[in-house]
Amino acid sequence: MKKCKVLLLAAAMGVLMTACGDTKEPEDRDSVSMEDRTPGSTSEEETRESSQEESIEPEDLPASAEYVSVDGVYKVVLFEGMTQEDMQLQAGSTMMNLDAGTARTGFTAVSLGSSKAAVPGYTGSMDSLEDYADHITNMLLDGTGLTVSWEETDAPLAAGAVNSIARAGVAKSGMSRGQAYGYYAESEDCYFSLIIIGNDDDVEEARQIAVLEVLGGLGERGTGDFINGMTAVLDSVNGANLRETYKTMVDLGADESQLEMLASQARQSLSDSWGIENTEDLLKMADELIRGLHNPDALALLNEYNGTGETDRDAFEAGLKEQNLEEETCISLLAAYDAWSAYGDGAIAAWDLSRVGTIMGFGYAGGYCTYEEAMDKMLEAALKAQELFDSWEDFNKSYLYGYSYWAEESLEDAGSSAAERAQLVSSMESQAGGPFATNWNMELKKEW
Repeated sequence: MKKCKVLLLAAAMGVLMTACGDTKEPEDRDSVSMEDRTPGSTSEEETRESSQEESIEPEDLPASAEYVSVDGVYKVVLFEGMTQEDMQLQAGSTMMNLDAGTARTGFTAVSLGSSKAAVPGYTGSMDSLEDYADHITNMLLDGTGLTVSWEETDAPLAAGAVNSIARAGVAKSGMSRGQAYGYYAESEDCYFSLIIIGNDDDVEEARQIAVLEVLGGLGERGTGDFINGMTAVLDSVNGANLRETYKTMVDLGADESQLEMLASQARQSLSDSWGIENTEDLLKMADELIRGLHNPDALALLNEYNGTGETDRDAFEAGLKEQNLEEETCISLLAAYDAWSAYGDGAIAAWDLSRVGTIMGFGYAGGYCTYEEAMDKMLEAALKAQELFDSWEDFNKSYLYGYSYWAEESLEDAGSSAAERAQLVSSMESQAGGPFATNWNMELKKEW
C-alpha cells in the first residue's frame, strides 16, 4: 500500500487544481467490483457476525493514543506512537497525517475536518454527509494508483456529531491488495473524516480502536488564521487556499514537474486577471490594493453623482433613475453609497484588502516571491483591515459591497453571484468553528 504522504499529496493536488478552476464532480465510489475481493478475505457481513460471536477483551486491543487536530476542533484515537503532521489548506479546513513508520509498513491514516462552507477541493456547500464522503475519498485516492471497492458498514455515532456513516472494502494498488476503511461524521457546522488503508491485519486492528470525536472547541488561533479569514470567501469559492496548498505540496516533497505545472497555472492567472508578469508587478499591485485600488474609484464615482452629499438612500436612488443610467451603473453606485454610509472613507476597502492574499498566494506559487514574503505583505493588509474595521462583520459587509460594486450585481438579486457570496458569508459567520471565529482584535504579529 502507498505511504500516507502520497494520499496527502494527491489531496493537495486535487484542491489546487480546483483553485485554478478545474471543478470535478464526485465519482462513483464503487471503483472496483466486489468480485475482485482479496482471496480468503471475509465479507463485511461475515466480519460483523464474527465480531458478534466473539467479543474482544480490552487487554487484547492494540495500544492506542489520542491525536488532536491543530485547530482543536476534533481528535482521532488510533495506534500509539504514530507521528502526527498537520496541515491547513484554507480557513476552517485542516488535514492530519498519522504515520506509523516502520512499525506498520504501508499503513495509511489521514483525517480531515472542515466547516461545511469550506470543504477542501469543493466549490460551494455539500448537500449531505454521503456527498462529502464521496468527494473526500475520491480526492484522497485520485492520482495515488489506489482503487477501493467500498461498501456501507456499521457506523457508531461519533461523540459530538449529529450523523455518522462508514464504508469499508478492498484496496488495490497494482498487484498489492489490502483493506480500506472510511469513517465520516458531521456536526451542525462541520464535516469530518478518517481514511485508513493498509494490509488486512493492520486495518482490522485499527478498526478495533479507531475513534473520531468532535471536540467543538478551538485551539489557539494566530495571525495566520486571521489572514486566512480575510481570503476565506474566495478560498471557498475556489475550493482551496492556494498559498497554503502549494506550501503543503512543497513540504510533502512534490516532484518538480508537479510544482512547475501548478506554478505555470498561477503565473497565467496573474497575467490574465491582473496583468502581473514579474515580482515588481506583484508587489506594486499588492501595495496599490493596501492603499486602495477600487475603493478610491468608488468614492470618486459616488462624489461625481453627489452621493456623499445625499443622506437619504431612497432619494439618491430616485435621482439615479431620473438620469436614465444603465442598471449596472446604478447597482455600482448604490453599493458604493451603502459602503460609504456604513464605513465612510473605508467604504469597500475590504474588497481590496482581501485580494492582497489572493495575488500574493498566486505570486508565491508562481515563483515571484517566497512564502515568507507573501505572508509579510498579507500581514500589512491585515493590520490595515484592523485600522479600518471593528469586526469580521464589518469587514465582510465592506467586502460584499465591494464585490457588488465591482461585479455590478445587486446583493438583493437572489440569482446573482453577489447574493451567492452573501449567503456564503452568512453561513461562515454562523459557524462556531468557522473562519471568522478568530478574534478580530487579536494582536497581529509575524509568526512565520
